[in-house]
Amino acid sequence: MTEFADEARTRLAHLLRMAGSAVDEERARITDHVSNTPDPPLLGPYGIRTASCPRCRWTMWEHRDVDGSAISVCSRCGHVQGVSP
Repeated sequence: MTEFADEARTRLAHLLRMAGSAVDEERARITDHVSNTPDPPLLGPYGIRTASCPRCRWTMWEHRDVDGSAISVCSRCGHVQGVSP
């Protein structure tokens, strides 16, 4: 497969391919996860950093606030917290 074709794949297709499972229940869980979580933020100069949300234990994506400080935002409940250096 060409690089261009691989880049055109959806997030769901990438995750299903990486899981490499033919089990319907596992594929359904991955599909549910993708449909209920936002895409990660664009890769910036700091890379992509994640943490576990203290409220719901879902994935928190690190973003930059308007003043440039690092904050984490939960992809499920929306909880926001500062990131200590």
